[in-house]
Amino acid sequence: MFGDPGKRERKKKLGEFFNILSIPIMLAMVNSAFFKMAMAAFAGQSKGGVSVALVRVGSQQLGVSFGLPFGVMCLLAYLWGRPAYLYIRNPEEKLKEKIRRRLGNIYRDAFLMVLIVQGLALAIPAASGTLSRTECLAAAAAFLAQAAMLVAYIDAHLSKQKNLMTSLYTPEELYRLKSGFSLPIYIRISTLIVGFAILPFLLIYITFLNRVPWDAFSGQLVFMLFLSSVVLLNGISTIYNGIQLPLDGLIAKMRRVAGGEYDVKTRIYFTDEIASLKAGFNEMVDGLKEREELRDTFGRYMSIEIARELLKNKKVNLGGEHVEAAVMFCDIRNFTPLSEKMSAARVVEFLNDYFSYITPPITANSGVISKFMGDAVMAIYTPMLGSDNYAADSVRAALAMRKGIAAFNASGKSPGEVRFGIGIQTGGLVAGNIGTLARLEYTFIGDTVNIASRLESKTKELGTDILISKSVLDKIGGALDGEAKFESVGLIPLKGKAEPLELYKVM
Repeated sequence: MFGDPGKRERKKKLGEFFNILSIPIMLAMVNSAFFKMAMAAFAGQSKGGVSVALVRVGSQQLGVSFGLPFGVMCLLAYLWGRPAYLYIRNPEEKLKEKIRRRLGNIYRDAFLMVLIVQGLALAIPAASGTLSRTECLAAAAAFLAQAAMLVAYIDAHLSKQKNLMTSLYTPEELYRLKSGFSLPIYIRISTLIVGFAILPFLLIYITFLNRVPWDAFSGQLVFMLFLSSVVLLNGISTIYNGIQLPLDGLIAKMRRVAGGEYDVKTRIYFTDEIASLKAGFNEMVDGLKEREELRDTFGRYMSIEIARELLKNKKVNLGGEHVEAAVMFCDIRNFTPLSEKMSAARVVEFLNDYFSYITPPITANSGVISKFMGDAVMAIYTPMLGSDNYAADSVRAALAMRKGIAAFNASGKSPGEVRFGIGIQTGGLVAGNIGTLARLEYTFIGDTVNIASRLESKTKELGTDILISKSVLDKIGGALDGEAKFESVGLIPLKGKAEPLELYKVM
């Protein structure tokens, strides 16, 4: 029905498509103006010259005004645009695909139409035996002008067809390079200049060179110069809308991408160099967005500081390196009986809530989370990853974690009171990527890691929540005066160690 809202909307969106079909009028005007002017210019080359009347007769023979060329062009344009008309009445997918293909090959199709029309117009006098060399030269000049006009006219329309492209392509397709025939930018600009700047002045020069009477070409000259000015202005609009505006838009979007904003892809309407540049920009944005999502996702499992260090080194060192560091192990007390009272989903929810309270102090004090092991977490503090006073930073983090678990217990997110044990040890470690080039885990290994784990286990026996070794206390020096107190618990034997270590509670 005519009042169908969907039909009205489709007609509105495809209105820009039908605007292209006004091209026969412009082509007929350009054809008429340049053919008549060229006939006048080349008339002096005929034997004995040619009169004004003969020029006009030649023009009429080829029907260059609004006769045969205009009628044939209108018919061809109608056949070319018919799928859009049918699509408005019945929006079938195959019709949409036809419109897309024709838009993608609009330059090729338009040039073929002009060739057909010009060939047909020349065939009439050729069949009657009246086709002259002058008429062939005039037809060639008219064809060149029409070809140049197509470049400006088509680009000027396509650069403004946002609604049309939205109706023909999905949002994802609008961001990808289209298929079809395209003219390089330098050819389009050169054709425009040749057709409406150089060609008119060349015809004028030939006209005066052949001493053609003023009355024979004055009207054609004015009309030709008027049309040339209109098309050149249209060409400037094309360059602005098709080249300058997209480049300005890309520059602005690049600045937004540099600021960390990745939802800034640009739509692609053409298949030229600007379209390729836009497609490359969109691919770059997709790649950056994907990397950012990977960084955000996997940064939760591997410290972003470690990732930055790996990127800065610009190589994967499977051999590892020796570093001085403080290692912290933190584990929940009696987690097994606590978890047995909860469903699997509730256990995961509980751990996520718990870690959200006790892990922020780690990174806030220049530490990095090396790994999660069930309800336990291992953290590293080392100058290589930004912790200069790594011993003091680790203890500060432990004190803040003590406050964090108190806040967690007070939040009501736990089925009961949760307690943890923290063990801290300083010393040498081996840091490196363990695994293969296909799959790596950046980790820390060494006796310091083992001792920190043993200290965390000893907190249960010694009735404290934070336990450090004497080596940690020696490294701290006076850095935590007024922030923490330390109480010796004596020499304590540890599993796997031949000699006992002097340990300290952190008060």
